[in-house]
Amino acid sequence: MAGTPGSEEARPMNHYAWWQYVFIFLVVIFGVIYALPNYYSESPAIEISLKSGLAMDSGTVNKVLETLKTDHLDYGSLKNNPDSFSLHFADTVSQMKAQEVILATLGDSYIVAMNFEPNTPAWLSTLGAEPMKYGLDLRGGMYFLLDIDMDAVFKNQMENLAAEFRQDLRENGIRYSGVIVSPDNTVLLNFRDPTMLGQAQSYIQSHQADITVQQISVSQLKVNLIPSQLQQIRQNAVEQTIQVMRNRVNELGVGDATVSQQGQDRVVIELPGLQDATRAKQIIGGTATLKVMMVNESADIQNALNGKLPIGSSLYYGADNLNHQPYVLYDRVLLTGKSFVGAALGYDSQTSLPVVNVNLSGPEVSYFSQSTAENVGHLMAIVSVQPEMKISLNKQGQPVTTTTTTSQIISVATVDSRLGNNFQIMGIGSTRSAQLLALSIQAGALPAPVQIIEDRLIGPTLGAQNIHMGSISVLVALILVIIFIAIYYRVMGLIANSALILNLILIVAIMSVIPGATLTLPGIAGIVLNLGMAIDANVLIFERIREELRNGMAVQAAIQTGYAKAFATIVDANVTTLIVAVILYAIGTGAIKGFAVTLIIGIICSMFTAITVTRGIVNAAWGGRTVKKLSIGI
Repeated sequence: MAGTPGSEEARPMNHYAWWQYVFIFLVVIFGVIYALPNYYSESPAIEISLKSGLAMDSGTVNKVLETLKTDHLDYGSLKNNPDSFSLHFADTVSQMKAQEVILATLGDSYIVAMNFEPNTPAWLSTLGAEPMKYGLDLRGGMYFLLDIDMDAVFKNQMENLAAEFRQDLRENGIRYSGVIVSPDNTVLLNFRDPTMLGQAQSYIQSHQADITVQQISVSQLKVNLIPSQLQQIRQNAVEQTIQVMRNRVNELGVGDATVSQQGQDRVVIELPGLQDATRAKQIIGGTATLKVMMVNESADIQNALNGKLPIGSSLYYGADNLNHQPYVLYDRVLLTGKSFVGAALGYDSQTSLPVVNVNLSGPEVSYFSQSTAENVGHLMAIVSVQPEMKISLNKQGQPVTTTTTTSQIISVATVDSRLGNNFQIMGIGSTRSAQLLALSIQAGALPAPVQIIEDRLIGPTLGAQNIHMGSISVLVALILVIIFIAIYYRVMGLIANSALILNLILIVAIMSVIPGATLTLPGIAGIVLNLGMAIDANVLIFERIREELRNGMAVQAAIQTGYAKAFATIVDANVTTLIVAVILYAIGTGAIKGFAVTLIIGIICSMFTAITVTRGIVNAAWGGRTVKKLSIGI
């Protein structure tokens, strides 16, 4: 115990205003409420929704429940969502069996996704309190590493450039003998007349800022894109692939999925909680494409359904938004998916009805434009072609993979004028249907082929073990720090320990509240590190107080001086660490980001709890009173 010779302060010191105590109280309440959902466990669940995104009806729900009852599969609870419903099960074995039964019952029009859902009480969910999202290493699930074929991206871009050259030179009366794309992804322009070559070179250089033009012979020009433009094309291809993959991941119903760039031309997809490897590969690795075809309006649908099709035509069925209505389409394809570079929801300026604004690019656009001019007033269909991979066992018991394709019409509209690089799809119906059509077009518009070069399945058992070991590490670190500080600093140590516990609660609460924040195994390491760092601020303060008491300063003055003089050191130390953590998050990937996130949150929380909260407790306990001794372990 520390004594303080001399008289006490003449006036009260170490006071907080009432609003400061109210603020600390509200922060504590926030931390407790939003950290509490993490106390409750999770259950294996199956979420069921329509691929079309439309709302589920009660008949489907009853059908599923009757099927599960017939197969003696018990479920724990039923949760209705706006566009889906989910069932909780006691274990993953029951979950997997139920998924097989439900898929067989409902068919391919539904998404039946396995995941884990929290058992959060309703009153907490009402307040928006949900548990932290776990990363792949803690939850288990699927990991994919995709490689984008950048050669195909550059080739497609140069083909588009070559098509522009052909059109521009023709319109300006510059005669050429050939415009081709070479194997090294450059455009070669051939001329018989040197005068035409010079005119072409001058025209291209004056109208194209992102290219270089080089004369390699008396009859040939070589055109290439400048390095910055090549880099921009590469980045655009990666971003478009990420967007397409996010749309595909949505079909799996995994709420915590992440799709991110790795390196220059690779994409990482993490699907925490998903254990259906076959379905994930079907959707992620699928190469869905689009094609535009004209409707054969003269064909008899009934004859087509009976197998009597006109020559040069085929029978297709509409998707869910078209109620699976049959159509006969001409086999001639006007446009393929590689020409779709964008699609967005919009509204017609005259009718205010929803439309889809489509952007096209590529050598096919010219033929498409000419074909639509010849078919004004007729129906045009957009068809989605989706490969499906199925794995079966042969007679020797070995797995055999077969791939089939499923085609369905996602839009039918009347051509009202000649269409070019930009046009609108009208007559879709609701805003929701238009939005889904835009997503379908985007999802089928990969800029280049992608290849799955790595895929891993992390089982839920390993993930649960990681969570258990991570929780043990945090608990052990917390207990050891608490015991040491309580012994070394006595009552003041207990105050520091209460702030340390609050610090951990706030980290968990903030991780639970921030959208997109995910706890990973390196993130747990960041929390453990933070527990050790968080107590440093109080050590600095307490040591400063002890030094002032040894020098004969009164207790109240020593507390005031200790907090005041240690403040600058604490801020300097934490701010420098915070800067490093932010840099780690900005330039790091995967595990580094997970570590940096919890470290950043922990530093901010520790500065608040170690300075503001402990000072508030000290002020409430001893502020404004005559104190002769302070229990601080001297």
